[in-house]
Amino acid sequence: MNTTQFQEIAQGVKLLCINSKKFKTNCLLVDFYMPINERLAAQTVLASLMGHTSAAFGTFKAFNSKIDSLYGADFDTGISTVGEKVRIRFSIELPDDRFSLDGKSLSAEAADFIIDIIKHPHCADGKFDAEDTEREIRFTLENIEAEKNDKRAYALSRLRQLMCADEPYGIDSEKLENDVKALDGAKLFEAYEDLLRSSHIAITACGSLNSEMLSEKFTAFAESIENRRPAELSTVFITKADEVRYFTEDMNVNQSKLVMGLRSGMGNSNDSYYAFRVMTDIFGGGPYSRLFLNVREKMSLCYYCGARLVRDKGVIFIQSGIEEKNYEKALNEILHQLDIMKNGEFTDGDLNSSKTALSDAFRGVGDSPASVCFYYGSQAFDDEIVSGTEFAEKISAVTREQVIDCANRVSLDSVYLLKGESGEDE
Repeated sequence: MNTTQFQEIAQGVKLLCINSKKFKTNCLLVDFYMPINERLAAQTVLASLMGHTSAAFGTFKAFNSKIDSLYGADFDTGISTVGEKVRIRFSIELPDDRFSLDGKSLSAEAADFIIDIIKHPHCADGKFDAEDTEREIRFTLENIEAEKNDKRAYALSRLRQLMCADEPYGIDSEKLENDVKALDGAKLFEAYEDLLRSSHIAITACGSLNSEMLSEKFTAFAESIENRRPAELSTVFITKADEVRYFTEDMNVNQSKLVMGLRSGMGNSNDSYYAFRVMTDIFGGGPYSRLFLNVREKMSLCYYCGARLVRDKGVIFIQSGIEEKNYEKALNEILHQLDIMKNGEFTDGDLNSSKTALSDAFRGVGDSPASVCFYYGSQAFDDEIVSGTEFAEKISAVTREQVIDCANRVSLDSVYLLKGESGEDE
């Protein structure tokens, strides 16, 4: 599999093609990146709306019929945050051109389809279609409500909001919900025009797609947009917490949720990343981690307990489900396990188990075109492209001393408890 760097093919537009003939399908990602700002609600609705209709295919039926004509392609859109960037993603996976029955280039048709629905949405007179807008607002509000009902996700969202209240990363879900309710077709169209003009675009392709074809099509697409001036993208990294803040919320739930937010000490997304990845994994990753083996299994203080490093923001989130009566014990034991990491009291077996698990996971990153695209697409703003094999090698090279150093850079920022009655996991 041959990979190269992302190449800038137009202002604020990058393209990476991973050429491989071992797959029977091709995958294409088109990612739009914007700073997290006041347009987040409109962008959230747009991400759904533009994946359901367009000017050429104004109904669900017509839209899906077009996708089916591409040999039943798997098409999707979505929105997520990457650090303090918003990413709106258009993805399509479809059979390789050699399986086309009429000799047409399916990959060229797929690229044309994505460009067309982006460039020509279902709107007129500076407004998105009223029926489409109303439907997608309803879908978005239902998704927001679903997160509230998922108390594990809700608790993490609240911790993130409270911990990063003065940073773009601290998205206020209640404000987001109110902003969605206030949208209309005209406001969506304003956000859409801003998306075209101000976004950075990253195209990632895997399979036997023609890179020259993709470059030509997406260069022409970008150059057809008037007044394109991609916005500056940046993320605030806070390396140390000044004080620990405690938050408690009462809710009628069967199981309390304890969520902790830590500043990792990373100054940017590349700062000792591989060592931080191993440190977080030993601490609270797989079933071999200290949190799982001690807090959950040995001491039975929680139903689940794990830690996750958010590379693009430099924070670590610890999530656990507990009985409210065990709050102090669970909190203290989690911090005790962090102290063990800082003191280097973890075993060589802990270190080797983590490095083996992480290395094996990334060596298998090339199992499908979609997994390859998602992996490499996440590196659109990195200084260098790292293959799955190279990632595994960097993980394997991490030393005990590096892990200890990373652990000692970590500081507790915020603790959030969603209080409920004792019970089984939700």
